[in-house]
Amino acid sequence: MIQDGLLENIQTFEDKGGDSYRTAARATLQSLLNSFLRETGLGEWHEVEGTWVLEVPLVSQGGSIIVSVKYKSLTGRHLFQFPLHWKGSTEHEGTGEDELVFARRLVLELGHIVKVDSPERTEDLLQRIEESCASIEQFVAARDGDRDQLYGFDGDFITAEQSLLFGHLLHPTPKCRDGVPASMQSVFSPELKGQFQLHYFRAHHSIVREDSALAHTTATEWIKSDLRRADIQTPYTESDEYTLIPLHPLQAEEVLAKPAVQKLLEAGLLQDVGPIGRYYSATSSFRTMYHPESPFMPKGSVPVRITNSVRVNLFKELERGVEVSRMLQTKVGEVSKRYPAFAIVKDPAYVSIALEGQEESGFEVVLRENPFQGKQAGQATLVASLVQDPLPGSESRLSAIIHRLAKQEARSTSAVSLDWFRLYLNISLKPMIWLYVTHGIALEAHQQNSVVQLNNGYPNRYYYRDNQGYYFCNSMKEHLNNELPGIGDRSHTFCDDAIADERFRYYVIFNHLFGLINGFGTAGLADERDLLRELRSVLVEFLPLNREPSIFLQSLLTEAKIPCKANLLTRLYDMDELVGSLENQSVYVLVDNPLVLEV
Repeated sequence: MIQDGLLENIQTFEDKGGDSYRTAARATLQSLLNSFLRETGLGEWHEVEGTWVLEVPLVSQGGSIIVSVKYKSLTGRHLFQFPLHWKGSTEHEGTGEDELVFARRLVLELGHIVKVDSPERTEDLLQRIEESCASIEQFVAARDGDRDQLYGFDGDFITAEQSLLFGHLLHPTPKCRDGVPASMQSVFSPELKGQFQLHYFRAHHSIVREDSALAHTTATEWIKSDLRRADIQTPYTESDEYTLIPLHPLQAEEVLAKPAVQKLLEAGLLQDVGPIGRYYSATSSFRTMYHPESPFMPKGSVPVRITNSVRVNLFKELERGVEVSRMLQTKVGEVSKRYPAFAIVKDPAYVSIALEGQEESGFEVVLRENPFQGKQAGQATLVASLVQDPLPGSESRLSAIIHRLAKQEARSTSAVSLDWFRLYLNISLKPMIWLYVTHGIALEAHQQNSVVQLNNGYPNRYYYRDNQGYYFCNSMKEHLNNELPGIGDRSHTFCDDAIADERFRYYVIFNHLFGLINGFGTAGLADERDLLRELRSVLVEFLPLNREPSIFLQSLLTEAKIPCKANLLTRLYDMDELVGSLENQSVYVLVDNPLVLEV
């Protein structure tokens, strides 16, 4: 049991947050500790003098971490009061330990709990945590003067894309990037407002692999016409027997090192044109590149491991983007007629080259339509940017928006928040559930794949983006094949309904909507319970349309514990989520379901 005096001791320390290292270290430890609590189920909660105090027993180390809690969340992401306190039976007790020392304690305990097969796994995870923390420190130091831009009422698409200084708030290594040279961080990192020219290759049609769902326009012509419109002075934009392929500069270095590529260069079938054209901005995905005047956003491969995965385009994903674009021209596309404020950002074309004996050559580039051109970029923001924890001394962008609306309308922040959230569910969750129960298509709509366009501060239009993030239910294969014959043959998008349920539930409900609700709660804007009730009411609304054998709706409405992706364990086991079978790409654990336990 915790002594009252200990709480008093903890509360005497203030989170000054004055330097970038301390800010980064505390953000890192907060994400790690929240992940640890969710995935292990450990942690004893005590209410002392009206304040919650958490005790986390680390049995293998003969002690406990004690932490006062600034905000205890119903959705499972808590805010902690720093510094933490170590209560040991044999070691020195105190609060003087650095945050990364506590991080080491948590990782070593996790390895002990799950009986990890080698100490190298825990050491590798600790190294990645330190690297991620160092990146966050760099971003915080560089962007401290941009608070109005990061958290202001107004903003545009690229400002939001480049605002995620802390990254995934429930991931142990959100900013770990293996493969980016330290000297080039400022060029390629979205958090540092990275901009660069694309590196072009010119490939003869005999080695080109391309497809397009665009009316009367090939991928080759789309790329060349964009360069012509930009008045790029190069002889390579005219119609001929060659295709231009725009690569991320880091990927250009990678492919040039391949012997098979060198042979094509020597044979004249491939030419290294080099950097030309506009300067594109790095977006939150790192490898999707944006220019406000271009009709498409190239999404290429990069030899960089971000969070859990090396970010490469698999050829089946290129096929999937074109396939979904075609599918949206069938009855499936009625979703945007039923819900006019809902849009799927299409990936209607791709281009690559063939290398003998290899499914992927490294030249795979998705051409994603760009709905955020010119004035259309205004007030468009990914959801993760709205709820991102602010720098010390600031408020989140969501908080800034809700507070201004409350002042303008002479209403409480809780009333405005509920209206805002209700509007948001109407344009995002409702069409996604309709798509799932009607056509068996689940979207991997997490916070970063979700863009909302605001109008006078309120949600006005929702965009889903990600050619990788589709799950077609096996039970609906005949139905979808009738709409688009041969669907899934090349994209390999079909899966068991149970897998689609699991992924849809995690990405849309846990990551996205619980994350948004948590953003309202941590900012003190509304009671999470009120927003959970609103979310539950939308799920209940769709019960009459439920499609067997899916248990997506029933599980959320009736089960006290449901599977949730475990980012910490997935990272500990060094699993790449973009390779392997769907069943074995990541770890899932049972966690509390607040839709049942709290409302």
